[in-house]
Amino acid sequence: MKKYIVMFMCLSALFLGTVCPVVSGAVTDEDLKAKVEAMEKMLMELKGQLEQQVETTKELETLRDDVKGIMPGNEYYWAKKARELQDKGLAPYFGGPETKPFLGSIGRNTYVGGYMDHEFRFQERHGGGTTVNKKRGFDQHRLVPFIYSDISDRVKFATEIEIEHGGSNATDVVNNGNTGELKIEFATIDFLMTDWINYRAGIILSPLGKFNLVHDAPLQDLAERPMVSKKILPSTLKESGMGFFGTIYPTEISKLDYEIYIVNGFQSLLDTGARATATAEDFIAKSSGSPEFDNNTNLAVVGRLAYSPFLGLEVGGSFHTGYVDQTGSNRLTITALDWTYQRGPFELVGEMANANFEREGSTPGAQKSDLLPGDSFGYYAESRYHFMPQLLQDLAPTFFTDDSTFTAVLRWGEIAMGNFGYDDGKVRRARLTPGVNFRYTEDTVFKAEYQVNWENGRSFDPAHEVSNNVLMFSVATYF
Repeated sequence: MKKYIVMFMCLSALFLGTVCPVVSGAVTDEDLKAKVEAMEKMLMELKGQLEQQVETTKELETLRDDVKGIMPGNEYYWAKKARELQDKGLAPYFGGPETKPFLGSIGRNTYVGGYMDHEFRFQERHGGGTTVNKKRGFDQHRLVPFIYSDISDRVKFATEIEIEHGGSNATDVVNNGNTGELKIEFATIDFLMTDWINYRAGIILSPLGKFNLVHDAPLQDLAERPMVSKKILPSTLKESGMGFFGTIYPTEISKLDYEIYIVNGFQSLLDTGARATATAEDFIAKSSGSPEFDNNTNLAVVGRLAYSPFLGLEVGGSFHTGYVDQTGSNRLTITALDWTYQRGPFELVGEMANANFEREGSTPGAQKSDLLPGDSFGYYAESRYHFMPQLLQDLAPTFFTDDSTFTAVLRWGEIAMGNFGYDDGKVRRARLTPGVNFRYTEDTVFKAEYQVNWENGRSFDPAHEVSNNVLMFSVATYF
């Protein structure tokens, strides 16, 4: 407003300086011409200033909209962050929790969201003696609410609460006798310092392999998790601890991410009755990390280093090492390698892992060879191809939108789990899983898959195979 008042006063003064002498007859043609040229010059300057003022106003409005987008009350901020990843040609799982597109504000700086998945499982007859377990029916597998909060510019809080199989205590026959659970998926407090080093404490989602970090059902294109990611890299693995994480940018197009934590480590099954109910195949999963003080007071270290030389490619290496008994004489070390490659509609993901037991001493009460399973190894590789037939969009454009896509998936995986009395061979399993899914939007996916299983305990002898192939349908969505 002050600027326009000054402009008016200048024009008034110029007008009076030009007109008044004319009225008095004391001005020549040359003087009048000079006055007119001066007025034209001033008008041009004022026009330029006005145009600059308009441009500045537009910039301020844009800045206001950007600031408004990150202020509480705007539920589209996270969706915008997710679109930024897509614009860069990255799959959604390249981002961390802060890029998830489903969070909405409920307070000053707090956001909520979550996901759920529901499955139908039809398994063929399961052989082995006289027992037949059909494993057929519906399963409300997971309901996972999220809460994220910006405490300050440097302090962030995040938690996920997992409710499995309805959360009841009734035995879930479809899920092989497991009961429902209500548990903390993770709960962390982050103190942000700079790109390359930040502090984290709480129940940490362990960075052992890539899959454990991106296991959300709506992100995955198949309903069943890979065998190696369940048996050797026991997703979802969370552990109480603290440590550091960060990102380093070696070049303009490459980045290096790391996480390193000291955690409680795996629980000890050797000194408790839990060992009696554990098979060699599920020993690692049953002894996986505890969110509180556990019966193994030996701490462990877990870390992951991931390198992305350019957008669309990431290769990561991770490890977890710590003792699994009270005496500190039997160490379990798990190492893993994971990869993610994306080029246009094609993706290739996978990981491999090795679990090694270092038997450096004896455990009282039993022979060490009887207490621990042998070393284990497993891997999976999964190819994905995203497509949308133009014919479907033409026939039903409101159903098959620009945000919709189909994905054809093919996964191959194997595991070789060491038995108790580790010199007696391994439990070997292999699985081929073709599947297809439809995403109405990126957040909601309908999946269909067929698992072809080969397993016999000791070898791939067809005479000892069992018929337990599985047909699965599922739906998963963020909210």
